[in-house]
Amino acid sequence: MTYDPNNPNDPNRPLNPTSEPDLRTTPLRRPSWAAWIAGIAVFAIAAFAIVEWLDEPDTDPATTASTTNSEPALAPATPSPPADNNATPAPVTPPAAPSAQ
Repeated sequence: MTYDPNNPNDPNRPLNPTSEPDLRTTPLRRPSWAAWIAGIAVFAIAAFAIVEWLDEPDTDPATTASTTNSEPALAPATPSPPADNNATPAPVTPPAAPSAQ
């Protein structure tokens, strides 16, 4: 047996059908606030990157006295001689290994 929605003998059909239309509305899907926050963050990061990229350098393009060679460079320091502690020098050849038994 199959279901027939137009069967007048259906025991589950309403006895007095209403002639009023169904006024229930489907809920509207509103955009999420997280999407707005993500969009604003992307916009802010892009704006910051463009401002930093197009900004002039922070250094002074004119040379200053500290960058000119007005004075000769100092000579490197000479190393100090080693202390004389009368230590015996290390042997030139290492001692022989003990024989295996």
